[in-house]
Order: sequence, then C-alpha cells, then structure tokens
Amino acid sequence: MVDSDPRSTEQPGAGEGGEAPEEIPFGQRLLDNWVVLLIGCLVVFFVFYTGWGLVEMTSLTDAPLP
Repeated sequence: MVDSDPRSTEQPGAGEGGEAPEEIPFGQRLLDNWVVLLIGCLVVFFVFYTGWGLVEMTSLTDAPLP
C-alpha cells in the first residue's frame, strides 16, 4: 500500500462539481457484507471438520467379530 499525504485533499481525476468516489478494494467489499462472510466461514468450517472426520475414521482399528 502506498501512504498518501493526509493533508492533501485533492483527488486525481476529480471533476469540477464534486469529488470522485474512492475506490474500495474488492476483498474489503466482500468482507463488508456479513452474509458473504458468514457463508465463507461456514464453508471453511465444513471443509475443516469433514477433513478431520475422515482422518479420524481412517485411523480407527477394526472391531473384533464375536
């Protein structure tokens, strides 16, 4: 990230009647939406616990038959 001078209020490309809106990075726009953030967390938890369960199932020993 490039640090800009906080005293400078002039935006490059700003027209005469107003200021150009500041560009928000795509990643920040995604994380600002709570629905997308919730869905992303659920996907991460699902993948983690599914992988953990598969590792646990493969490490079980065979049960003896009567």
